[in-house]
Amino acid sequence: MAAISQTTLHSTLHSTLHHTLACAARARASRARRAWRAISLVTCIASWVAGAACVPPTEPEDITAATPWEIHPAPSVDDGTAYWPDAQWRTALPSQVGMDSASMATLSLDVRRKRWPRMHSLLVVHRGYLVLNEYLGGVAPDTLQPMQAATTMVTGLIVGVAVREGKLRVGDGVGLLLPEYADLAASGTKSAMTVEYLMTMRTGLQFPEEPYQGSLLQALNQSKSDWLRLILSQALVGANGDQWRYNSGSAIVLGGMIHSVTGEAADVYAKRTLFAPLGIAKSSWFIGQPNGLPQMGGGLSLTSPDMARIGYLMLRSGRWNGAPIVSDAWVASMRERKSRNVGQWSAYSLDYGRMIWVLPPIPGTGDVDVLAASGGGGQWIFVVPGKDLVVVATGDANTTEDFAKPIQLLYNVIVPAVK
Repeated sequence: MAAISQTTLHSTLHSTLHHTLACAARARASRARRAWRAISLVTCIASWVAGAACVPPTEPEDITAATPWEIHPAPSVDDGTAYWPDAQWRTALPSQVGMDSASMATLSLDVRRKRWPRMHSLLVVHRGYLVLNEYLGGVAPDTLQPMQAATTMVTGLIVGVAVREGKLRVGDGVGLLLPEYADLAASGTKSAMTVEYLMTMRTGLQFPEEPYQGSLLQALNQSKSDWLRLILSQALVGANGDQWRYNSGSAIVLGGMIHSVTGEAADVYAKRTLFAPLGIAKSSWFIGQPNGLPQMGGGLSLTSPDMARIGYLMLRSGRWNGAPIVSDAWVASMRERKSRNVGQWSAYSLDYGRMIWVLPPIPGTGDVDVLAASGGGGQWIFVVPGKDLVVVATGDANTTEDFAKPIQLLYNVIVPAVK
């Protein structure tokens, strides 16, 4: 960056202060300015002095206006290890929980200025405190948003509940639990497709879903017939365990197994055994056949704060209010890197565990796992256990760049802000 003359610096600072005071005056008039905004204004001054762009006076929307979901300072703070949210998440200013205020304030301003216009929400939870809570495009904290393929993290947890209750075992196979499809499972190794192989997406079953248009996944989503029969009728392209292939059909078959061992549709079972304990009162599933089978590979909609609850359950090793929803061993198994280097998002290579992605360690932090649930359009749940961090992002991305932006923010802005 070119050097800034003293005259330019003085003029810039004067203009910035004038603009900042005007923003503060408008906020005082509304009687709703929050403490977080003060941090943003200080960052705004710093940006102007450095020669970077800040919010221009001609901004079409007043991004300083208060919203119903503002972050408020915490009266006191703790380490979060014994905290679980009630109806609402508790909040704290980033600095109260050891996060860099300036970088988080800049991030807040960038979201509100629609620097990433395809983003709908961005939430950051550190040590059990919600420290960033931004929404765009008509989305609010109580808006149900389609999780798309990020649904699979929830599917993995539902299966984990059934395992903890003794209703399901990882060695149970299609032949045992879905005998009504014996005519399809008799060939090859389909009858030996176990919960383990389905969870790791190493069944050898062909299930083309990209590009979506014209794919088997699209056909399934539009079908009013038996989804399980459609999936299990597909050809085998390998033996169980031989090769990893991303396969939404695997998650849907797990939903059929849940019905087989519980007598309940998987969404009903999830509502009672997973969502209710976590305080998730609002959800929606895309439902098909047989038996009201939910689309377990991408059909769940939750609010952003409730997506954060799912991430927080993973962060706290499957416990909620001190009681196990799934076992800590189950969470550990989900995050185990079962298949390595199976793909890449932006510059980040991907490993796969059991119904979740495992991203590379964050540079400079040692061997820190980054767990991720990911769905089309830019739906993300990130869990960084080594930093006590959950990040949720939603959107309607239609380019790879927009889709991967939350990963870049996680690695380049949010994690580095944790001191």
